[in-house]
Amino acid sequence: MPRIDVGHITLNYAERGEGPALVFIPGLVGLLDAWEFQMAHFAARYRCVAFDHRGCGDSDKPEDSYSTQLIARDVIALMDRLGIARAHVAGTSTGGCVLQNLAIDHAPRLRCCVFSNTWVKADEYITRVQMTRKRIALSYGAEEYVKLSSLFTNGAMQFRHDLDKVMELERRALKTVAPVAVLAGRLDMTLAHDRTGELHKIRNPALVIGTRDDATVPVYQSEDLHKAIGGSRLIIVEEGGHYSYRRHWWDWNRLVGGFLDEYATGA
Repeated sequence: MPRIDVGHITLNYAERGEGPALVFIPGLVGLLDAWEFQMAHFAARYRCVAFDHRGCGDSDKPEDSYSTQLIARDVIALMDRLGIARAHVAGTSTGGCVLQNLAIDHAPRLRCCVFSNTWVKADEYITRVQMTRKRIALSYGAEEYVKLSSLFTNGAMQFRHDLDKVMELERRALKTVAPVAVLAGRLDMTLAHDRTGELHKIRNPALVIGTRDDATVPVYQSEDLHKAIGGSRLIIVEEGGHYSYRRHWWDWNRLVGGFLDEYATGA
């Protein structure tokens, strides 16, 4: 996977396929590998791009400078360097928060938005989840943080049915994990994210996907996001945990593919 200097940071990214651009933004784990099922599927019709967040994988890991708005600017800079004027964009979890920033601050660069298992603003439940992860990182180190995060994000059903894929993703997370100070800063950015008062400004076509058994981001957060974005569509999946796009990737791809088909043409 290549690294590319986007002007203010160097990001690790992957690109596959040809056609209209489709950018995938990972969640807090921040690894582009999380989108492997989508990159393989959508590359038949789209120019698919995924990247490691700043502070994750093989992207640069500055000691500070972490916010969902800054990662949104990283996305725009990456698109600029790759010559992508406009793109469909899918973001999951923290990546969905990044996508909110893109849709509010950089709407002309987007064609449509897919928000998967993300939230509007951290409430008491999400705050407790993230603070637990932060305390584990600070008290026991990066390795235990990765293992705990894997429980929250993958959920029991993926450990049961897709253990090889769970462990494969966890191995790269452990191999490339950032220093604890960076992990803490990235967790803090999820708690600071709040564009609640501006979500009504989103005018790009938007699909919101939530999962009833998501133990990291409760399904009502998807419902709240849908209500806040006028004209958006909402799909609630009964089972799939926080990584719904990996647990039942064929269903996620089918649902999202149908939505993208409506906006697949144009510059």
